[in-house]
Amino acid sequence: MAPWSWGADLMTGLKWWQRAVLIVCLGALTLPLWFAAKNVYRFVDGHRTSTEGHVRCAWDGPCRGAWRLPGGQQGRGEIEGLSFQDDEELVTGIPLYAGRDWAVADRSDLLVHAAQEAGGAVIGAALVLSVAWIRSRDL
Repeated sequence: MAPWSWGADLMTGLKWWQRAVLIVCLGALTLPLWFAAKNVYRFVDGHRTSTEGHVRCAWDGPCRGAWRLPGGQQGRGEIEGLSFQDDEELVTGIPLYAGRDWAVADRSDLLVHAAQEAGGAVIGAALVLSVAWIRSRDL
């Protein structure tokens, strides 16, 4: 059995609208892969730094602040992984791992998120293809 014969059998066993749904579902699975690639890129490309000035945290939302990057560049934006109470939000010098418009409190969170997103995409692709394979055999 040639490697392409499985795919050809799958596509010929589906109706035209089932083929369209299969292609849309497989295309949608590129989104978690894009997020995973972005997190891996951030893990490699970021810098260790600390906050400058006060960090402002919403009661139930994200924290925002500013930081200094190597070369004197200023970074500013949302800081993931911080959870402060109202009386703690005026703390300065919080260690971060950051780029120009993003920051995380714990660098390893980037790889954890990337692994979860890539795993979800792989599981999703396997599920979509197995359902399509079963549907193509039922017809």
